Amino acid sequence: MVAVYTNRGEDFDRSNLANVRVYKFLNNKSTLLKLLPPTEDAFLQHLKRAALATLIDKSSHISKPSLPPYDDFGWALEEDKLVPVASTQPAWPQQMTKAISCNCTKGCNRNCSCAKKKIPCYIGCCCQGSISKCSHAQCAAACSPRE
Repeated sequence: MVAVYTNRGEDFDRSNLANVRVYKFLNNKSTLLKLLPPTEDAFLQHLKRAALATLIDKSSHISKPSLPPYDDFGWALEEDKLVPVASTQPAWPQQMTKAISCNCTKGCNRNCSCAKKKIPCYIGCCCQGSISKCSHAQCAAACSPRE
């Protein structure tokens, strides 16, 4: 899924879908939230529903198949109807009220807004918090943790 939402030119070395989601949100001028990748939990719920559909398809030749409970596979019963569970966790961290990120593209030395606030650069910064691009990312142990 990470490869689907990243470009070759982005030099994205993270393999976590959550990191790609944060990076795409903070570094995109478009406000179309539908262009963001799904959260890890939403993707897991989708995979559960797909697995159930596969189980149903594979047992279609049986007259009364024994199927597992649907609520274990990304579905919920509401008002006697099955509805898909979009996610069991919030789409965005609750503690993240204001996005702070620098616009440094290389170095992150004197004019880095993260360095001035004594917080380490992270995936939402233009430097992506990459140790190869950002000298300030190495100070993560000395800086206070980002909340």
